[in-house]
Amino acid sequence: MSIDATSGIAATLARIREITGQAAPSATAARGFAQALAGAQASATPATSATTVPSATSSASATGASTVTGAQLDEWMARKNPGAPLVGLGDVFVREGEANGIDPRALVAIARAESSLGADPGARARNNAFGWGPHQTFASWEENIATVARGLRRGYLDDGLVTLAQIQSRYAPLGVSNDPGNLNSNWLRNTTVLYAELGGDPSGSVALGSR
Repeated sequence: MSIDATSGIAATLARIREITGQAAPSATAARGFAQALAGAQASATPATSATTVPSATSSASATGASTVTGAQLDEWMARKNPGAPLVGLGDVFVREGEANGIDPRALVAIARAESSLGADPGARARNNAFGWGPHQTFASWEENIATVARGLRRGYLDDGLVTLAQIQSRYAPLGVSNDPGNLNSNWLRNTTVLYAELGGDPSGSVALGSR
């Protein structure tokens, strides 16, 4: 609260004293009241932090824009895999996620589950953090993120596969010949745990604007 507001309160209290003939609180008390009021007003509007990932109930705004920021994604990625190639590309995840109507947090969760955010040697060699193709090579990590976001939009969300469980049926199906070690059986558990850590609803839709 400003000094002017504090002075106004003090003047009001003085006027009350004139009318009632009773002692009014001192200027120090008036300032204390002003500060308490300012504190109450501040607490009524929660502050947001650049490193706090939104809760599961705020996966997307009504307009379909993501509520997560690139800085928030970068902070999370840096904690999970310090020095991983995708750390610092939070804004790219947000941009491509919003452009294709998919929650950027889902993209990050998949990249973390598939390659430790590009840190695995095979992923580094191909700039392919998502196992896309599954062995396709990309010119850059940015191209990789953009391609996967677009591919998930057109090949999954547009076909009604909007939850991680539904996406797995096509992205990492169980019992396929190219997965002799049955690694795909871990995909859903890993991606849902990571998506939940990022504040997403692991059983809900990852399409922006769907809730």
